[in-house]
Amino acid sequence: MSNNPTSKKLNFLQLLSNEEAIYENEAWQPLSKIEIPIIQRDYAQGREGKEELRKNFLTALLEAVNGRPLELDFVYGSVKKDKENNTTLHPLDGQQRLTTLFLLHWFVAVKENKLNDNEKNLLTKFTYQTRTSSREFCFDLINKGIDFNKILETDYYDEQKNKPKNNELSKTIIDSSWFFISWKRDPTIKSMLTMLDSIQHTFKDTKEVWDKLNNISFHYIELQNFGLSDDLYIKMNARGKPLTDFENFKAKFEQHINKECWEVGVEATETFSHKIDTLWTDLFWNYRDKTENVFDEQLLDFFRTMAVINYTLKAPKDDKFRGVVDLLRGGQKVSFNQYLELGCFDKDYFKTLKSVLNKIADKKGLKEFLSDTTFTNEKEIFRGAIQSNLSYPDLVIAFGYYQYLASEEIIETENLNSWLRIVHNLAEGSRPYLFNNANEFANALRSINELLPNRNSIVKHFAETQSNTLSGFISEQVSEEKLKAKLISGSDDWKKVIIEIENHRYFKGQIGFILDWCKDENGIHNIDIFKEYAGKAKAVFSNDGLKNFDNYLFERALLATGDYLLRKGRNYSFLINNERDISWKRLLRDSNDKRLVLKTLFDKIELTTLSENLEQIVKDFSDKNDWRYYFIKHYEIIDNCGNQKLIRFNDEDGYDILLLGSTTTSGYHKEYYSYSLFVDLKINQSNISYYDQRSVNDWKYFEINGKQIAFDCKSVKYVWTQNNDWNSKQEFENREKAILELTGTN
Repeated sequence: MSNNPTSKKLNFLQLLSNEEAIYENEAWQPLSKIEIPIIQRDYAQGREGKEELRKNFLTALLEAVNGRPLELDFVYGSVKKDKENNTTLHPLDGQQRLTTLFLLHWFVAVKENKLNDNEKNLLTKFTYQTRTSSREFCFDLINKGIDFNKILETDYYDEQKNKPKNNELSKTIIDSSWFFISWKRDPTIKSMLTMLDSIQHTFKDTKEVWDKLNNISFHYIELQNFGLSDDLYIKMNARGKPLTDFENFKAKFEQHINKECWEVGVEATETFSHKIDTLWTDLFWNYRDKTENVFDEQLLDFFRTMAVINYTLKAPKDDKFRGVVDLLRGGQKVSFNQYLELGCFDKDYFKTLKSVLNKIADKKGLKEFLSDTTFTNEKEIFRGAIQSNLSYPDLVIAFGYYQYLASEEIIETENLNSWLRIVHNLAEGSRPYLFNNANEFANALRSINELLPNRNSIVKHFAETQSNTLSGFISEQVSEEKLKAKLISGSDDWKKVIIEIENHRYFKGQIGFILDWCKDENGIHNIDIFKEYAGKAKAVFSNDGLKNFDNYLFERALLATGDYLLRKGRNYSFLINNERDISWKRLLRDSNDKRLVLKTLFDKIELTTLSENLEQIVKDFSDKNDWRYYFIKHYEIIDNCGNQKLIRFNDEDGYDILLLGSTTTSGYHKEYYSYSLFVDLKINQSNISYYDQRSVNDWKYFEINGKQIAFDCKSVKYVWTQNNDWNSKQEFENREKAILELTGTN
């Protein structure tokens, strides 16, 4: 058996008669039958909702019998022998087209009185294994059939379209004595009847076209000639019984490829039609819906992801641009014609799509080129692409990755790694601050596209470029990549230490703070100082963000070193791991006094005594007149600042400080000084409770021994009352006096 793929150009009757010996064998013998196997989907070109498909296909067939030859692309099949040496052809791909051709040949043969015994024997070879009813219907249609001169008239009207439904032929068949009413529930038979009505409507005026049906041909390829397994046959036919959106999409895409002549001279095994039914199927099969054994949505979403990129890259940023990008990235269905109208599918798109799929497709699944997933996790990118749910920055990284694969015949892993490292760093460094809309996404995508010519020397390019800006990315990250490129270009040692700390999954390549801190007294970057700060950074930050220091020890030590809190609106935060304005990543990014506080703390700590150093810094802070004092001394206060660790300075003097449970004062919140006193007293008092409020105008207080105690930010004194009568409140001389009077201790 040869493994060299060859195709034979046949028409339907030649396929049935096997005049051209479609399979390789030592001796020719006639084909017993063409059988649609049980695992195949039902015939579906006659389904409701496929009117446009039927109309377009039948119009093309009509043009063919009128003298314009038509080639229907490839039909794949596998020929097998049974114990009686009978040969059966099982179509792998082309079942829908073959069934329509079967129905058309029957119609013309009956209409033109060509259905003699020889033609009956030929057409009877076409059958369905899918259901017994389908098989029997095909047999009876040929051998019992109808009298074409007695077609029943119909007065049925389609109310929505206000015109005859043209169901005369199907009505005649259903009215025949041999037709079982139960067959109407068979989806294949139901679709065949609808198609026959459409054929009747399209071909009713034709005359003497039986011989002209030979103008309709296709390229047949024997499955075994490819060395393909039955397992692949199962995969390719496991998309489910109904004709899916992808089957329609695929057919239209193949027609578009042929119309645009994008594959002129391409060998059969390298065509889109062949690849999508063989090599690419193996890839997507691994990501199928294992309940239904289908992968059509994954294929469609991959096409959609690539369409988003192509459209964004090329479309003018006019009034409709953002809406179209939102449409392509949304959950709404996009038709093939919509893709064409929007200009998503052009030759560049097709070339990139085909090249990428050829690179990443493997019988075992996704072919990966990188051993290190730090800068690009190829599996995650692909999963996002086949689910059409990649974020803007992830789409930029995916574009950089796939475009590199499409641009190179042979993938040099080192060059690919260097390229993706910088693409990743630019995207991740800008992720929290840009990528808010389609325009910002487009700027980033187009900048990466402009960098593509330098993909194999990207470090050299950044080291030498004079520009400090790159549209779509924050200038800080562009400057950082330039600096790192210069250091890496000059020393392998620098390359090693920079990439090592870039691999930290929280920093994600954003290490400008370490580069800024590692300069010596002459402003020269010192690799030993860099290593020292990098080591401390890894000791303090995990892959998820700031490590979980007991009782907010790190935050309290940092606050004791200086005011590092970041602002969000009217609020300030002790920082959280992931947020645009109040995260540790934001503190690390901005070169200002806030980040300098962190450097000062780093200078005070040692890796071997980290916890002891932090505790000592907290212990040594002694200025009770500083607003930070109680935050530093009592971790419980920070613990009561909500998920975002927010406080608000509600006056200019800094005496009205609110501990926010949410982002606004309409949510429950506490008052800082009264709560700090509550924490002090609670250590030795059990009968004490704090009452937070939902209005800045209400007193926040705690209750002990029948008294309500609060802090008056106007008088800057602790006050107390009973029965919540704040109009008759009394003042404590100071905090110490309050503790003494409330507890009787000093």
